[in-house]
Amino acid sequence: MPVSRNRVIPETPSTPGTTGRRYGGIDPEERQRQRKAKLIEAGLVVFGEQGYHNSTVRDVCKQAQLTSRYFYENFDGMEALFKAVYTSVNRELMQTTIMSLASCQPDPEKLAEAALRNFLEFIRQDPHRARVALIDALNVGEGMNMLADKASQDFAHLIAGFMHQMFPKLDAQGRLNFKMLANGLVGANTRIATQWVADRCKAPLEDVLANTLTLFKACIGYARTLEAELKD
Repeated sequence: MPVSRNRVIPETPSTPGTTGRRYGGIDPEERQRQRKAKLIEAGLVVFGEQGYHNSTVRDVCKQAQLTSRYFYENFDGMEALFKAVYTSVNRELMQTTIMSLASCQPDPEKLAEAALRNFLEFIRQDPHRARVALIDALNVGEGMNMLADKASQDFAHLIAGFMHQMFPKLDAQGRLNFKMLANGLVGANTRIATQWVADRCKAPLEDVLANTLTLFKACIGYARTLEAELKD
């Protein structure tokens, strides 16, 4: 009987539809993909309501209406599931962010406002996302810290890319380090949003947006000042 870490994985029974046969017109790989998706969806709900450290495999399986055998078919433990849930949330956030930017005017302030509004609305719409992405992600473990840092870097890279497009001369002459600035803006944005979530989003979204946007406007204003100096 196989073991994952210190947990026993139940044997796969040799019943029809579970050993490589098509069942209900769906092949085994697709059935497994669907089960994994259900577990990730269930994990978001369970982690979002109970927190990572108060959640169990039993809780997730009950929410997903699947047995533990199917849990261990896809994940070797709760941390692996949490990483999958976190990755799914951040992938969705990145997708909605890019969509909001694609439909926005090519103006630095408007782009910043569109991205920030999308982020704040995204976490307010579903408290489960907020808890997973902003609260519990910091308390799971070293491996999760690395994943969270990678997600932050992805958003910083997106911001730095827009900075380069808006102010190419400053980047070329090394007047501003866009990568450094972008990392700082992501960090400040995340901290403000985390506190907002910890306060159960009591402050109006527009107030949070206005204050967060102030930091971006300050950077944009300074960049424009430097750009004007280059023309003199």
